[in-house]
Amino acid sequence: MSIWILAIIVLALGGLAGWRQGGVRACIAFVGIFFAWLLAVPFGKIFHFLMPWFGVANPVYQWIFSPVCGFILVTTIFAVIAFNVNRKLDVYYRHQAGQLQLALWERLNVRLGICVGLVNGAAYFALISFFIFNFAYWTTQISANATESPWVTRLMNNLGNELESTGFARTAAAIGTPSAENYKLADFAGFLMQNPDADARLATYPGLTSLWQRDEMQPYVTDATLTNAPAAGASIGDIWSDGNVQDFLKNKDLRARMRGFFDTNGDDLLTYLQTGNTKYDSEKLIGSWRFNANVTLAWLRQNQPQLQPKEIAAVRSLWSAAYGQATLLVTGDNQVFVKSYPLFSTKPRQNQPPYDLEAWTGDWSRDGDTYTLHVTYDTNEKYLTATTTDGLRLSIKEGGRLLIFDRAD
Repeated sequence: MSIWILAIIVLALGGLAGWRQGGVRACIAFVGIFFAWLLAVPFGKIFHFLMPWFGVANPVYQWIFSPVCGFILVTTIFAVIAFNVNRKLDVYYRHQAGQLQLALWERLNVRLGICVGLVNGAAYFALISFFIFNFAYWTTQISANATESPWVTRLMNNLGNELESTGFARTAAAIGTPSAENYKLADFAGFLMQNPDADARLATYPGLTSLWQRDEMQPYVTDATLTNAPAAGASIGDIWSDGNVQDFLKNKDLRARMRGFFDTNGDDLLTYLQTGNTKYDSEKLIGSWRFNANVTLAWLRQNQPQLQPKEIAAVRSLWSAAYGQATLLVTGDNQVFVKSYPLFSTKPRQNQPPYDLEAWTGDWSRDGDTYTLHVTYDTNEKYLTATTTDGLRLSIKEGGRLLIFDRAD
């Protein structure tokens, strides 16, 4: 019912405007609507550049309102043209034509204006339906609790549903199609809002794990309000108002990095959230690993049976302390993050262990069944050789040492 009321109001306003403007101005306005629809995005880029100067720094608002401002600019240009054309005709019929011609002209102009005004109203309704159709695609999915959503969200959902039921959705879809990225992001956001438990799986997606390790991402990763929002039943408005979300929207570099990620991994990420399967499943090295001191020492005793019990005890004490807290994270974008990995000192220190536990970072590459891990810390650099057969146990050679890691995820 709401969509019909909206349609009647828009058509009535179009007819009223046509009656007031006259046929000439209404016809030129119709042409203006057509060109404004075609040129809204190109002209909107001007406003996209100018909006930050007027205090509109939010990129979402810029994305929404820039084409609208471009549309208004083009229609305004045609409105000025229509006014001047209509003025010249009015001057001619009032001062150069006869009274009969003036009366016929005024009657024709008014009646034609009403008819064309209704057509203009229909055109505006089609454009409004286009915006409703695309915004409802977002609001319908991100409304975790329809009864507690803001009234604007409920209104958009209702109008979107009525567009589908009345068949106007086909008209709205024919007006234009936003980028595929828009629908991917809507599907992704909707899935997270409707499935709060999927947050835990999001944190382990192999293509994203390296991003969570970056320093600039720590405010978002550690923000309990943000990370627990879907599980806590927070609305999209609560998430939108979060300070870290606003900071993210203002960070152009981070937004560009996330956009590049979704361009290449968006479909696979959604599949992973839904099924747990990902394109990285065939790569057994990817994942989290934790040092296994007992198996490592068992291998040492097997390969060096000449070692005495005291030597074994000394190695156990050293390795358990040096490597006992070591964890290894291998990501889908060929990054390596090692935490609490020892950096042994060449100069013994009195009453201090001969190593420091540091966070190493680097990259990895594969050559057949063998992996090369290249990690660095400050000016220190290591090349480690790794192998894994079943994806559950990882063997890493560091010089003359063989270190055994077990999968932690």
